[in-house]
Amino acid sequence: MHKALRFLLNTILAIIVIGGFVYFFRAPIRYSLTQIQTEYFSCRQPIAYSLGSFDDEFDVSKEDFLSAISAAEAVWEQPIAKDLFTYKENGSLKINLIYDNRQEATVKLQELGLSVKDDKDSYEAVKAKYDAMKASYLKDKAVLANTVAEFEVMKRKYEADVEYWNSRGGARKEAYDKLEEDRLALNAKIDEINKMQDNLNAKINNINALVTVLNRLATSLNINVDKYNQIGGELGVEFEEGTYRSDQSGQAIDIYQFDNRAKLIRVLAHELGHALGLEHVEDTKAIMYSFNNGINDKPTDSDLSALKMLCNI
Repeated sequence: MHKALRFLLNTILAIIVIGGFVYFFRAPIRYSLTQIQTEYFSCRQPIAYSLGSFDDEFDVSKEDFLSAISAAEAVWEQPIAKDLFTYKENGSLKINLIYDNRQEATVKLQELGLSVKDDKDSYEAVKAKYDAMKASYLKDKAVLANTVAEFEVMKRKYEADVEYWNSRGGARKEAYDKLEEDRLALNAKIDEINKMQDNLNAKINNINALVTVLNRLATSLNINVDKYNQIGGELGVEFEEGTYRSDQSGQAIDIYQFDNRAKLIRVLAHELGHALGLEHVEDTKAIMYSFNNGINDKPTDSDLSALKMLCNI
C-alpha cells in the first residue's frame, strides 16, 4: 500500500512538472508544431483563420473583408478541389487590417484624381504630379520664409518702440495709437503665416503620399532610380501591401493597402499562399511573385506547380 501511494504521488508530481513545462513553453512548442505541420503535413487539414485587429478607417466592412478572404481562399482551393482554409472565430491564423501611411497615401492619390495601376504609365503620371507639386511647394516655402522674415523685422521694431515708450513712463496718444496699429498688423501677419503654413503642410502630406507610391512602383517595376525622400523625414516603412509572419507569438497576416476589392483579394491570396507554405516564384505574373504587382486574379502555372508540389498532388 505504501509503495502504491508513493507511485501515485510520483506520478502526480511528474504530471504537474510536465504540465508546468508545457504551459511555460507553450508558445515555442506551438510555433514548432506549426512549422512541422507546414513543412511536412501541408494541405492535410484546413488552416483555421479568424479576424484579428480591424481598423475602421478603411472603407470596407468586416463582412466585405471576410468575403474578400473567402474569395482569396478560392484562388488556391478551386484548382485542386480541396479545402485549405476555414474560418473560425478562434482560428489560430489571425488576419489583421492595419491602417497606416500606405493606405493613407492611396486615399490621397485618389483625392488628387490619380488612379494608380502597377505599370510604367502610372509611375510616369505619379512622377509628373510629384514634380509639379514639389516645384509649387518649394515656391510657397520660399514665400513663407520671406513672410516670416518680414514678421521678425516688424516684431523687433514693435518691441523696440514699446521698450522706448515704457522707459519714458508711457506713450503719448499718437504714439500709443501707432503702437496699437503695429500690434494689430503683427497679429494679422501671424494669421497670414499660419494659413500659409497650413497650406504648405497640406502640400507636404500630398507630396509624401506621392513619394510613398513612387517608391513602391519603382521597386515593383524594377525602375533604376534613387529612392524618393519624404519631406519632413522618412517614415522608415518599406512599402508592402501585406505581410505574413509566423513566430512564437503565432501566425498572422497583416494587410496594409489596397486600391480596390480585386487588389485586396490578390494581396490576401499572396499572403495566404505563404501561410500554406508557398515561397516566392520568379514568374512576374504569378500570385506568389515577390512584389505581388500583377493584375491577374488566377494562379499561373508556376503557382499551381508549387501548390501541387506542396500538397503532394
